[in-house]
Amino acid sequence: MIRACTIMMVLSTTICSISAYAEKTTASPDVYNQCVEQTIEKLALGNINNAVVESCSNHSRAYYEKEIVKVLDQIKKQSQIDLRQERYNDIMKSQRLWKAYVDQECQNAGSYIGSPMYAFCPMQEYGKRLDQLTEYAQ
Repeated sequence: MIRACTIMMVLSTTICSISAYAEKTTASPDVYNQCVEQTIEKLALGNINNAVVESCSNHSRAYYEKEIVKVLDQIKKQSQIDLRQERYNDIMKSQRLWKAYVDQECQNAGSYIGSPMYAFCPMQEYGKRLDQLTEYAQ
């Protein structure tokens, strides 16, 4: 009985932590929350669970990755037009460093906060990066 209560408390804490992080994500559109709502409704779930978090995090991250590639292509084209190739090279250098940071930081989040963070954390960071790169491209 105590073990079951402990497991429930850990899961509740993890889901609450994820909800708090979800509110901080500012990338547009809000792919993650749309996915969560649709998945819960489609599967007639009463609430979010770790499988929904993982599935929607992976779906959202894939969306953000595609959008990041598009923005990086825009930056590359604009750098060529402006004859400022070093600008694009600098962005790509920071992109590689950013990726290494995200990989390690999200590994830490998964280890310390809980397993749903292994998928949720990268999705959140990719959304932030998309916003940042979009700002650079404007």
